[in-house]
Parts: sequence; C-alpha cells; structure tokens
Amino acid sequence: MKVGFTFKHMESSEALMEYARERCEKIAKFELNPMDVQFVLSMEKHECIVEVHVEEGRRKFKASASSEDFYRSVEMVVNKLTRQMSKDKRRSKAHKNPERSHYGQLARLTPALETNYDIRPLRKVG
Repeated sequence: MKVGFTFKHMESSEALMEYARERCEKIAKFELNPMDVQFVLSMEKHECIVEVHVEEGRRKFKASASSEDFYRSVEMVVNKLTRQMSKDKRRSKAHKNPERSHYGQLARLTPALETNYDIRPLRKVG
C-alpha cells in the first residue's frame, strides 16, 4: 500500500504522517489489489480538514472530515473509509451468483479466503 501526503496552508508534520500511516492499517484488511492512498491535510481558519482518496484497481473511495484537531479528523476519515469499503465488500459477497463475483473467483484461487458457497437443494413443493 502506497501512502502519499499533501499539506496545504500548513507545515508538514512527521508525527501526523506516522499516525495516519498507522490508522491506514485498519483499511489494509480490505486490500485485494495494490492500494494507493492519498491524504490531503489542510487548515482553513480554525478547522483542520483531512481528505483521503483511495484507489484499488478499478474501485475508488473518497472521504473527508473536519474538526479542531488533525488527529481526530484522521480518525473520522479512516472510520468513514472503513464503512465504505466494508459495504462494498458485503455487496460483492452478496452477489446473486457468488462464484462469478470477484470475491468468489478470488476465493477459488486463494485458500486463505476460502468461503462456503454450498448450493442448497431445492425443496419440493406439493
């Protein structure tokens, strides 16, 4: 996972960049393809604004948050991204034909991600 930082209207902070990298480990569990994460940290008046753009293959996620503290803003953004990515993963797993979905194909190739896609027999009615 590549993590990039852009600072607008403020000085760069090594401690803040390290904290953001640590919090990115929370979204790394959703990584299937190489992931690019771009943080944009800016200061407007007394608001600390953090925007994050995540690109993973063809999927793209975006979140932003603002508060009076950069660390709180980073935490809020990572929580938003976690929600977005888990929803996308659930949507892909709950596909009508799970064997044909991206996660179903990957599960056949990767034994670590093996899931149970058993087809239940149809009930006879009448």
